[in-house]
Amino acid sequence: MPRSELRPLRLTLARRLRQKAELEQQVREVQARFEDEVAPLQEEVLRLRKEQLKEAALARMRSARLRNAYHDAQDAHASFRERRPDRTERPDGADVKALYRRATKLCHPDAVADSYREDATATFRALESAFDAGHPHAVQAIADALETWGFPQAPEAPPASSVQNAEAHLRRAVSELDASIEDLQQAEVYEAVVAAEDVEVESLIDAQKRALLQRLRTLKRRGQPKV
Repeated sequence: MPRSELRPLRLTLARRLRQKAELEQQVREVQARFEDEVAPLQEEVLRLRKEQLKEAALARMRSARLRNAYHDAQDAHASFRERRPDRTERPDGADVKALYRRATKLCHPDAVADSYREDATATFRALESAFDAGHPHAVQAIADALETWGFPQAPEAPPASSVQNAEAHLRRAVSELDASIEDLQQAEVYEAVVAAEDVEVESLIDAQKRALLQRLRTLKRRGQPKV
């Protein structure tokens, strides 16, 4: 295969890189909203129900139904906490700025081969948007993708001992990015946004918050729940 025929594969890789970066930013931004505003209410509902069922089970120790309900609520609360992402691993401002500067060098339109300039421009803008909006995890995701796959600085990149090896490398990279994109598209938050079609994320979050607040008010009024 002549080197010129590798160009379509490299362009495909560049487009997949941009698509993954944009999807990752979208998912992370929405996920962050849910984690900040919805998840604490979900956890409080689960915690309160667990505590109320515990009190009810202790008050009626002969009730196997209450004991089982309490253990189920306990498991649900623990499982929810385990699924929540670790919010403590948030890069500090200096780290994010350094990461951003390093990443911009890898996707700046003036620093890549001419045939990748359009895709590099789109990735550069996505990176700028993530940084300006104050989303460090999105900046991290785009930077990681760039450092792994990047845009060729010259037609020969990525380095390989032969054209055949270069072709295999590119096909494997595209395949791995396709798998990552599919995983992102199957994320619960992404599916919820897509399913909502023209409904704004703000409306979805507000609706969930209202429902959870109503559930909390009901639990607090009810005291020990009936099972």
